[in-house]
Amino acid sequence: MEKKQIQVGNAKRYAPVAIITCNRIKHLSACIDSLSRCTHADKTELYISVDYPPDERYVDGWEKVKEYLTDIQGFQKVHIWIQDVNLGSVRNEEFVYDKVFEDHDTVIYTDDDNIFAPAFLDYMNQMLKRYEKDSKVYAIAGFNMLQSPRDAQIYKNYTFQPWGFGSWKDKWNYLRNLDRTEVYQKQSKKIFKIMGLYLRNKWLFCVYITRLIKADGECQKDLTDATLTLLFYLLGYYSVFPAKSLVKNTGFDGSGLNCCLEAVPHINEVELDEKTEFCYDSSAKVPVSWKWYLPIPEWAKKSAKFKQDPLTYLLYFVMGREKYFEWRKKKGI
Repeated sequence: MEKKQIQVGNAKRYAPVAIITCNRIKHLSACIDSLSRCTHADKTELYISVDYPPDERYVDGWEKVKEYLTDIQGFQKVHIWIQDVNLGSVRNEEFVYDKVFEDHDTVIYTDDDNIFAPAFLDYMNQMLKRYEKDSKVYAIAGFNMLQSPRDAQIYKNYTFQPWGFGSWKDKWNYLRNLDRTEVYQKQSKKIFKIMGLYLRNKWLFCVYITRLIKADGECQKDLTDATLTLLFYLLGYYSVFPAKSLVKNTGFDGSGLNCCLEAVPHINEVELDEKTEFCYDSSAKVPVSWKWYLPIPEWAKKSAKFKQDPLTYLLYFVMGREKYFEWRKKKGI
């Protein structure tokens, strides 16, 4: 693994930005160019991990990415790691988190396909400072397509939105190391909360039941947005959102992973807030939006219909875990 470091100035530390990439030179250059135009970019460190290409198709783009990264301007400091084996997006993401947390207590994370409004970094730094001690806020989201409740400038929501978000070392590591199997089992005893999930969002209920009835340890995988949204709902945690989006995702062109345009049909209509600073009334009460962030796509509605059935949960609730799995084994499920 090769590491490079570019020093640009010696400004006061602000929350660093972590980026993972591999071969998408057009997306990466647009992402970094937009970040460089943000207020406080010159006070911001970049941490970039370039994954090794998984096969020959990606080598040309990978070489162009490495060449582009030799001359990045506009930031306090740029840390670059060129991986010599393919980590995959999950391990590459974990790698860059660990590197950031060696020297920082906050992180702003993005994939390489996001474009940022000029006030993005200003917003992130303000919100990370404001909610650092709030035990219920675990993420600061930059992307938004929901109408703000009561026309508030910022609001809270159970949803975890990964397209340019900020968090804190202690809170994020807590989520990374959380025994999710234990959480799902403990929460299964709260019948009103779980049936409330069924009534509000049948797909997320399906996600929960799928996690609940897996064997111990099987759900200890990467922290997807669905997993984190589920955990936020179960544990009463929130993300903070801006009233108008400060991020636009450009990955719905077939170049990226997990980009279901059906789930975000109006992604190309997002208009960024072009203000250079983020201004809000710090004394105003921050409302909570109870709307689920994204519409449920048809493929999700059709998936695992049996697991969507509340009977699955009710049987688990009444029988208990051991007896429930004995019953499933007898039934050959």
